[in-house]
Amino acid sequence: MRQILKAVLMTSMLTVVTASPADIPSQTGLVLWLDASDGASVTAESGDTVWKDKSPDRRTLSVCGKSKPSLVADAMNGKGVIRFDGNGGFLVNTVRGVKGPANVFIVSRRLKDQTDAPKWQRLVSSWDGVNADNKAPNFCVTGDKDGNTNAYGTVVYYRMLNDVVLGTIGIGANGNGSQQYFSGDIAEVLIYDRAFLTDEESRTIIKYLGEKWGAEVPPAAGWTRQGPLGETPKRVTDAFPLSDQTNTGGWTRHVPMCDEFNDDALDRSKWIDSMLWWQGRQPAWFSPSNVTVKDGMLNLTFRKEEPPAQYAAKGYSNYTSACVMTKKGANILYGYFEIRSRAMASAGSSAFWLQCAGWDNPKLTSGNNGWEIDVFELGGKAPGFEKKYNMNLHANRNTPEGKQHWSAGDSWISPFNFIDDFHTYGLLWGKKNIEYYVDGVLVRRVPNSCWHYPMYLIFDSEAMFSWLGVPKDEDLPSTFSIDYVRTWVRAE
Repeated sequence: MRQILKAVLMTSMLTVVTASPADIPSQTGLVLWLDASDGASVTAESGDTVWKDKSPDRRTLSVCGKSKPSLVADAMNGKGVIRFDGNGGFLVNTVRGVKGPANVFIVSRRLKDQTDAPKWQRLVSSWDGVNADNKAPNFCVTGDKDGNTNAYGTVVYYRMLNDVVLGTIGIGANGNGSQQYFSGDIAEVLIYDRAFLTDEESRTIIKYLGEKWGAEVPPAAGWTRQGPLGETPKRVTDAFPLSDQTNTGGWTRHVPMCDEFNDDALDRSKWIDSMLWWQGRQPAWFSPSNVTVKDGMLNLTFRKEEPPAQYAAKGYSNYTSACVMTKKGANILYGYFEIRSRAMASAGSSAFWLQCAGWDNPKLTSGNNGWEIDVFELGGKAPGFEKKYNMNLHANRNTPEGKQHWSAGDSWISPFNFIDDFHTYGLLWGKKNIEYYVDGVLVRRVPNSCWHYPMYLIFDSEAMFSWLGVPKDEDLPSTFSIDYVRTWVRAE
């Protein structure tokens, strides 16, 4: 997997912060702190600029390349910066040789007279001594999504990382010390070797850096949990979401999308056992016979069997799967959706999602369609996916040039396998934010930039063979079981 992390300058969305800086945020897990404004940490020894680490570990930096970075006083918001000329940088010996979480913050700029240099310059790079720095478990941060060397103003870059090593760290250079040197100014670098349990932690540091350097700061682009859930809330009442047992959100039940599945069959007044606009991801056809309600559970089963012959021409063969969704017209705009479920024990997907339809939304038929919120797509027994909680947001637009698609996905790495037990999964779909919960604990928050159309609630299993792999025959049939679904609404 490519781990090159490109910092995109969204100038139309950036904010210049000019307030006085607050005190440095928590130093817990701070393993590298370089601050060009601190005269005590930048000195000249035998003609060389020495940049000293201010973290508790006081790591040593060495110079790499043909030339040496230099201190330029009063260069950025009245403070000094370290200037790199594209021919040299700094290296820090291995910080953490094993994989784990990391959070990286960089304050940088590139002036017009610093743009004449090769592409793909590194702001920060981590190298394990074996693989390229843009291959996992390494990572690198560049100043442009296409590797270009355009000029840009003072910017705070932030990268939240999982399963990376903090090997030899390059500052303004590739971690291997021999290439991709930065041309521009770096004012401050903060690297943490731990997970941030809330997005407030990262926003506090970004605010500190923005105020200190008069920098453009990235908008709140979303946050995903790193590490375990910690203490989970206790269920006191079924009347409200597990994450909001005191109902601070002002939630009321939306009965048409609630079901405890305690009957002997699917409630046809609420659900259909197929999909209104799709018959499944080939080669697995959505078979109504794979949907059952038994022992207080809704069950969706994935099987190795031939679909009806009439579907062969549409690419369906060898497998059948299942889908349940709300009836036509039974859609909703915003709400809190909660289920208790267990993923199927195969590489067949177990999915909980929402999607809108063009016939309900006239604006969509005129050029926009396919808006979708994936609460989760789990590959319960797919190798490498056993603990991955995959979340996504999709949007499609039909244009004269063709269909355009974009998505905003991320994964939380769980400490448990999703096939081992039942867990509670929630989605808060609000006008301002979309929030994902596991066992009542927030695992992701994303600004709601465009998901403002009524949607249908869907449960299904699909043949995501190119992503999750082909289920083993011995794992089939496998079943995705749902104990209940509860939906709440509030004034937005």
